[in-house]
Amino acid sequence: MKHRTEILVRWGDMDSMAHINNIAWAAYLQEARAHMFGFHLRGTDAQSLLGSLVVAKIRIRFLRPMVAGLEPLVAHAWISEVRAASLTVECELGDDPTGPYCTGTTVLAPFDFTADRLRRLTAAETVVLQEFVEV
Repeated sequence: MKHRTEILVRWGDMDSMAHINNIAWAAYLQEARAHMFGFHLRGTDAQSLLGSLVVAKIRIRFLRPMVAGLEPLVAHAWISEVRAASLTVECELGDDPTGPYCTGTTVLAPFDFTADRLRRLTAAETVVLQEFVEV
């Protein structure tokens, strides 16, 4: 299922031409993921993932420039794949009829901070995450 959230564009994210800087898009992707996980995982058997997922890989595809305005940026995020030790989150930034401003694919891995190493998803976490997979 795709999760919709609105992200406020910050003044500091713009360049002198009022375009959103490329590096700001990574932060927007992170905000969309955090909102999605916070909304859907709290109170589930996968709540343990909150605060323990680390970025293993990120790919951002810039499709067109965005000029900052007063309206929030609409983000659609969803899980596209769940593997034994990782999950993939897709995100589209922009809800405009002409298409998104950018898309992002992020591979996340659960991390055990006590043991200081990556870990596998538990069976319970996998079951919950599978409910949100959209292909």
